[in-house]
Amino acid sequence: MTPKLYTFKNLIGSDFPIDDEKSVRIDDVIIPRIQRDYAQGRVGKTVTKIRKRFLDALYDAVVYPKPITLDFIYGDVENGKLTLLDGQQRLTTLFLLHWYAAKKDNIAKTEYDFLNHFSYATRFSSRDFCKVIVEKEIEFGTNKLSETIENQAWYPYDWKNDPTIQSMLIMIDAINSQFSNVSNLWQALTDKNLISFYFLPLEKMGLSDELYIKMNSRGKPLTDFEHFKAEFLEVIKEQNEDLYKEFSHKIDIEWTDMLFPYRGDNQIIDDEFMRYFKFVSHIICYQNDIRPIEDDEFKILKQLYSKGNPSSVKNLEFLKSAFDCWCGIDIEQFFTSFFYLDVYEIGKTRILLKERESVNLFNDCCKYHSEFTNNGRNRLFSLNSMLLFYAVLLYRLNTDSISEKDFRRRIRIVRNLTENSQFEIREFDQYGNNQMQRLLNDVSEIILNGNVITEDRGFNLLQKNEEKQKLEWQQNNNQYLDELFKLEDHKLLKGTISIVGLNTPNNFTKFHTLFDNVNFDLINRALLCIGEFCQNLGWRTQLGVASRESVWIDLFHPTKKRNENNSFENTSRILNILLSQLPDNEADIQAYLENLVSNYLNDSNTLKEWRYYFVKYEPMRYDTYGMYWWKDKTNKPYEVIMMHTEKGINGRNWNVFAYTLWKLHPLLFELNNYAYQGDKLKLKNKEAYIDILNDKFIIEEENQEPITFPILQNDDGIDLIDRVEYLYDKILEYVK
Repeated sequence: MTPKLYTFKNLIGSDFPIDDEKSVRIDDVIIPRIQRDYAQGRVGKTVTKIRKRFLDALYDAVVYPKPITLDFIYGDVENGKLTLLDGQQRLTTLFLLHWYAAKKDNIAKTEYDFLNHFSYATRFSSRDFCKVIVEKEIEFGTNKLSETIENQAWYPYDWKNDPTIQSMLIMIDAINSQFSNVSNLWQALTDKNLISFYFLPLEKMGLSDELYIKMNSRGKPLTDFEHFKAEFLEVIKEQNEDLYKEFSHKIDIEWTDMLFPYRGDNQIIDDEFMRYFKFVSHIICYQNDIRPIEDDEFKILKQLYSKGNPSSVKNLEFLKSAFDCWCGIDIEQFFTSFFYLDVYEIGKTRILLKERESVNLFNDCCKYHSEFTNNGRNRLFSLNSMLLFYAVLLYRLNTDSISEKDFRRRIRIVRNLTENSQFEIREFDQYGNNQMQRLLNDVSEIILNGNVITEDRGFNLLQKNEEKQKLEWQQNNNQYLDELFKLEDHKLLKGTISIVGLNTPNNFTKFHTLFDNVNFDLINRALLCIGEFCQNLGWRTQLGVASRESVWIDLFHPTKKRNENNSFENTSRILNILLSQLPDNEADIQAYLENLVSNYLNDSNTLKEWRYYFVKYEPMRYDTYGMYWWKDKTNKPYEVIMMHTEKGINGRNWNVFAYTLWKLHPLLFELNNYAYQGDKLKLKNKEAYIDILNDKFIIEEENQEPITFPILQNDDGIDLIDRVEYLYDKILEYVK
């Protein structure tokens, strides 16, 4: 028997053929006792999304108009009563929508009498509620309709305990919000057949509770993925029957098999499928500048894959290829053949993305894409990860035209660029332009053609120029290529090697030897012995510190500075001097550096510049961000403030000499632990304060004339004596 289309109104009172000789008539629609409660009005994120999508579809059907068919509804008919087997949720919502339209449009009771023939048998209260709201008049005012109903004298208090009634009230409010401005809603619902469904009557065949449970998964609502899958396939079917069949097969079999190893703790691949689907869809949006970048999968369907998008078939083909390219291969083995995490492996690229725990970017995408930390600000699968994974995806889609050797070289370039474009990697720039589109174009050009486009767009221009120089350099320096790659992979460099440079390949390995085997504080002192290797960051100056890797990363990355005179070239020059002087034997390097520092401090010809004191006195090398502030470094080089924070001068900051004397002689001196821009040093147990200036220090004591102690300096304003020792000696004399 071929099923026919019906509306909610003409379902009741119609005759339905069972065969050529027999038919049945429906006088009443009953939701049987075994059915679960009405669920579309429940509270919850997933249910709210489903409710909103369903009402949107019904709204489009009656307003635009855009007729909609709600698939099959079927059940057992006996003695004129239809006992629903499937379709409870849809028919209940249609019942409420027709009730709302009848009341809103002041329709005569005789016109909507058929609503009295829809009833719930799950609970007496649910049955009575359906009956009474049809009979009673409702005043449409400023209050929520649910509140108006609950405030009626005929509304018993115990109905608040009926989940079906409470769901219906929520749906009534949602319907009112959606359809309150729709004129002639009743006419659209009842005269134009805009909302229909197929009905299939079943002969009475002893439908037991067990059969209901088996066929309708009682108490187990459809998952969000199942709703998505049904709507997705319907969207495809509307425009291409062959694609519909192909996608249906692949989702159920091939792609499920491919994703199964990455299933979640719930042992299903629904969430993993959706995250990868969103990743590919977001790539399409960025590439085609489609906004907004939706995260709701149902909005994505409409945005990219429905008939409303002229490129929908092209987008579907790309989506299909993006899934297909992972089928039939060992995905884990694929990633481990190209990437590593810790110990350098020849021919592989190090994954440096801080949030990654494995090299399998496909797995990470399926687990984390479109997920955020609790504060909702940080992506668990970052834009950097997206760009790197997109580069891998391009290779998988073009293995016939990109050799494995070329990909190994090109993915390293993309890695270097993603690691060194912290200001550039974002969805949109400050003017609202699509920055991700530019970045994806850069990735495509590198992976597909091997070209690094040196434009001031996309990835960081300094790093793009460095990558281009590396490609040119390797043509004549192929013997150093592996050492270059190993240098790029160092945790302090992360792809950028400009601090060492391409002109000193003999220093590539020495950089590893130095920074992997010697403590940072000794390296800091050794560099200061050679020169002022610090970098000027606007009004701040940065040195290295003993334990914080991030400080050294900042010093070694020109791409981390923006519009600042950072003295990077000077840092590079001094570092290369030190590297070139290091002994070849790794075991001798520690002793060499210690001797370098010792000779510098003990050499009578060493000028006691500010850096002399930094090399000699450990407290001056404050281990936070290595930040210092000179108000006038040229004329007053010894008046320097040590910063406790990275960027602020309005918190805990100290005069370095006052801080050093306090730390060296805590029994003699006091210093405010929350000093501001170098508070004066205080003598312990005495109201006497010491102001340490560029060429003198002054002792000020209550009711006493200030005493000034000049510091002996040469004609260039450089100390001729150790001012720390001198000040300490003079203070002891003063105290005695």
